[in-house]
Amino acid sequence: MKKILVIGAGAWGTALANLLAKNSCEVFLSANDAKIIAEINQKKSNQKFLPNVKLNSHIKAVADFASEINSADFVFIVTPSSSATQVFEKISKLKISKNCKFVICSKGVEPKSLLLLSDAFEKITGLKNYAILSGPNFAIEVANEVPTVTTIAAKNKKLGAEVIKILNNNHFRASYFADPRSAEICGIVKNIIAIGCGIVDGLGLGVNAKAAVVMKGISEIQTLCKKLGASIDITNAAGFGDIFLTCSSEKSRNNSLGKLIAAGKKPESGKTYEGAASAQAIAAIAKKLKLKLDLCEEVNEILSKKFSSTEIKKRIVAAILK
Repeated sequence: MKKILVIGAGAWGTALANLLAKNSCEVFLSANDAKIIAEINQKKSNQKFLPNVKLNSHIKAVADFASEINSADFVFIVTPSSSATQVFEKISKLKISKNCKFVICSKGVEPKSLLLLSDAFEKITGLKNYAILSGPNFAIEVANEVPTVTTIAAKNKKLGAEVIKILNNNHFRASYFADPRSAEICGIVKNIIAIGCGIVDGLGLGVNAKAAVVMKGISEIQTLCKKLGASIDITNAAGFGDIFLTCSSEKSRNNSLGKLIAAGKKPESGKTYEGAASAQAIAAIAKKLKLKLDLCEEVNEILSKKFSSTEIKKRIVAAILK
């Protein structure tokens, strides 16, 4: 039985922990909230993040991952991107088995350095035995065993195959991709595209304009990939699959954020909208690298300033038609 440590007990972290436990792994799920820890251990549920889902008995919630990481075979990092650096720094100070593999499931940019999370992980921890997990994976659907695909991106194909082996079953299918940076860039920018699609939906601009947002966003993903020396191939779950899911579904947080902004409403408090932080980071990266990323930059402008719906419409249309 493989020992798995999952850091982050939100919806996605809990769903992954449950998937791995059902695949006969021993899973330790690290959480910050004492109430959630008690609920997982005593009731085998996490109602705050995965309502009405019964969790597998092989999951044990823990408050501090330091006591479990030195004997773990795999570590899945599933925290918001804003707190990923803290996790990386803590990992850098701990004793890690040389055979331990890491899987970065967070999507975003390290806010201070503007590094991709994989680059930040490598720089802070000095570890290179990691893969990126990214794809069209709504947590509640994975928990309810809806057919799902995802991408495991790693430079080391053998490492990728080992991660895939512990994930795959009859309703969840992971596939290997050789370029982690490309998968990460797709995972970051697709959230910004989804906000743009939500804005278009909220303004009632129609599906032609929504398709134009998606195409503009894909072009900007490829522009950024080229500049950072990553593959421009997005014909995988981390690329087109995740773009389609996030931009087309009303369940998407980032899509719903765009609708709220278009309606002149504030984001819901307590919710993490990764696309908002990503838009700010990508706009800063575009400026640093002297790239023209019209959609990403305009979404960031709309999020950071209070524009009227008329002005938002004018700006989003201008961005997609450039």
